[in-house]
Amino acid sequence: MIDKNAVYQANLKNAEDGKAAYEQILREFDHGPETNTALLMKILDDNKDTEYGKRYGFADIKSIEEYQQNVPVITYEDIHPLIRRMEDGEKNILTAYACNHFNLTSATSGEPKHIPMSREQTDVFLKYDKLYKDGLKAVSLDPSWMEGRAFSTSEGQHLTLPNGITIGDASSVMANYIRGGKATIGSALETLYTSPIEATLPVPHTDTRYIHARFALMDRDITGIVSGFYSLVLSYLKYIADNYELLINDIEKGAIHPDIILTEETRASLLSKIAPLPERAAELREIFKNGADFCFIPRVWPKMIYITGVGKDGFSVYDRIIKENYSGGCLKNIYSGVNASEGLWSVPAGIDVEDSIMAPDSAFFEFLPVDAGDDFTRCVTMAEVEPGKTYELIVTNLCGLYRYRTSDAVEVTGFQGNTPMIRFMYRVNRTINMVSEKTTEKAIQMAVEGAMQELGLELSDYSFYPDTDSLTYVFLVEPMKEEVGVSEQQLAETLMRQMRHLNEDYAHYVDEGLVPPPAAHWLQPQTMKLYRDLMIFKGASANQIKPVRVIINEDQKKFFFGLIMKPESDPANRAEATS
Repeated sequence: MIDKNAVYQANLKNAEDGKAAYEQILREFDHGPETNTALLMKILDDNKDTEYGKRYGFADIKSIEEYQQNVPVITYEDIHPLIRRMEDGEKNILTAYACNHFNLTSATSGEPKHIPMSREQTDVFLKYDKLYKDGLKAVSLDPSWMEGRAFSTSEGQHLTLPNGITIGDASSVMANYIRGGKATIGSALETLYTSPIEATLPVPHTDTRYIHARFALMDRDITGIVSGFYSLVLSYLKYIADNYELLINDIEKGAIHPDIILTEETRASLLSKIAPLPERAAELREIFKNGADFCFIPRVWPKMIYITGVGKDGFSVYDRIIKENYSGGCLKNIYSGVNASEGLWSVPAGIDVEDSIMAPDSAFFEFLPVDAGDDFTRCVTMAEVEPGKTYELIVTNLCGLYRYRTSDAVEVTGFQGNTPMIRFMYRVNRTINMVSEKTTEKAIQMAVEGAMQELGLELSDYSFYPDTDSLTYVFLVEPMKEEVGVSEQQLAETLMRQMRHLNEDYAHYVDEGLVPPPAAHWLQPQTMKLYRDLMIFKGASANQIKPVRVIINEDQKKFFFGLIMKPESDPANRAEATS
């Protein structure tokens, strides 16, 4: 039984604490460059006696200029051997800060990386991702958000090495960084979020989608959705749409269907937390009596107010689908800032605002103009950036990464106080550059979205393959419905029209016959969902799986090209194939 007063009191305390922190952080934004410089000097002083600090003379560096002259810009590959030694338990290699956990990246740009995580870095996440966001909700949302729990999609797993060091999701070891440990987290989960600890810290062979969706449907008073990515939110909404009959039956009986994959211990633990809810089941059955093809969020959860997570840039397609197909646009959006396994770089600037404000005490930032290539003498600081310009972020964080290339390209859009506001643009290391055309991942996204809009079709997802053998751009587009009535040739021609506006250099190379026109294929519906399911089956964390925008390896290529629609599956392609 949900203690509604406990829920309100817990949210109220978070709101009060968050509001105080939010107001303090806003004042800190008035001195962003000074704070950022001071952070660099502290990091250098704290780490001067490490192996890396001695190698590059941290003790003698007294200015940003000296730091840039003496310490090289690096990538992960440059320090991978040192990180391996840290995982073996060696101390004072890259950092003096204790790093007993290593974040496993999503591997969207190659092999997964192991990024050290320190308590100092975790404090930054708690300050901005929790306190700041709680404060933003407190000052921006209707106070009724405090009356209900949130539907959280968070979950994580980790591997523990013999020396006690863990490797995996940061969320899976957050209990180690919070006073009270796992018991405290479990209690907080039950009070603030619908998902129980069996879903947020799952053991292997756990159908977490069922648990998240089942426990969320049980509570009609949910006021928000909290997730890492909007793509993950969409996957749960689709799961509910596809499985509402099974979920409602289980809610009615207080049971768990035998086909749901769980260990015996997990099943028993979950059954101890649920009881038959015939009234809620009857309400849900009435809501879904004609199917799930409608915006069901306002009816299933009539008190829901907000959604938070990464929902813009490469995730804007999921934002649109959630609005058009599930929420009807009734939710306020708190779009997460720019962050990664290496750290948190910025925080949301407001409700329904795409831009984010840099967090000046989270890392020391350098900004490399994207047209500078590898000319690192052109790096500028937070005090020197110019609005309207796009830069690659180079960071020195609190976990032993010094002048580390993030490959994140951001546009400076303005300032909050003296602190830059930014908008994520694209990944520098995923710019398509087969014949000096320099097509960004953002351009690919805009071309696909523009083409589907021009054709009057609903986009579900997409991927892209740069065929370096033939120099061909290959677009793989997943429509919402199987029968699209548009041939692949028509799709390719429409994409070419879009690309002409987005990259004149690429259009020139096509016109001159230096590269072929783009190719396009329709993917079978739910292809990206199948890819996500496959990655989870292989042991990946649901929180870490991002959509494959650019196909970068043979396994991805085989998967996506294997799910291209056959010509006979759509009338338009069938007509084209037989003509």
